[in-house]
Amino acid sequence: MKLFVDDTRKPPERGFECAEDYDGAVFFLRYLEFEFVTLDYSLGDSPNGLEILKFMHENKKYPKHLNIHSNHIEGREIMRRYAEENFPSDVKITMNMLDK
Repeated sequence: MKLFVDDTRKPPERGFECAEDYDGAVFFLRYLEFEFVTLDYSLGDSPNGLEILKFMHENKKYPKHLNIHSNHIEGREIMRRYAEENFPSDVKITMNMLDK
């Protein structure tokens, strides 16, 4: 399964569960296992993508592949660093941007 988390970009056409905010992402992560997760840093008034990564780590919800697709330069780097320091070494971490 794949999870897409973003409050402004259109979700991929198919094959993804989609959440627009922290609560939606946590709902999916709590009940489903994902092999691929792609997240944005800024999620409007919701806690940001870093908080989702913290939830994932605290609950040992590690995908095989984590992608950070944020245009927020500082947030993207904070998320990358957090994932590299806290996720298992076999989790592939990428930062591929998506169009808005």
